[in-house]
Amino acid sequence: MIKTMLISGLLLCLAYAFLQRRKSRTVSVGISLISIAGIWFVLMPQHTTALADALGVGRGADLVAYFWIVISVFVMMNLQFKILGLQRDITEVSRELALRTPVRGEPGNGADPGHPQADPPALEPN
Repeated sequence: MIKTMLISGLLLCLAYAFLQRRKSRTVSVGISLISIAGIWFVLMPQHTTALADALGVGRGADLVAYFWIVISVFVMMNLQFKILGLQRDITEVSRELALRTPVRGEPGNGADPGHPQADPPALEPN
């Protein structure tokens, strides 16, 4: 029962990797390799134990947990770097928009709130 559930979940991960292959080949290959290794270790748990023994870890389940932790930290760091990049991009776009669009009625910008030319200029598409 548990093997069927684990393999089903890993097959879904494999399908997701296949669908993402055009967006990010590296991510797709990584997910595929991890999913295939997971399916192999679910079907052959004695291989997980043998690998754990070779690496000096007590049990195969401990080895899987350690790998899970390492992979999770890597994913979290990758997401954090993407968030920081998006924040930087939003800041740049906001600055550019603020410089292009004068505020109506603000002293010093020559805009008279009642004057028809006081409306901000339309943004031109790039």
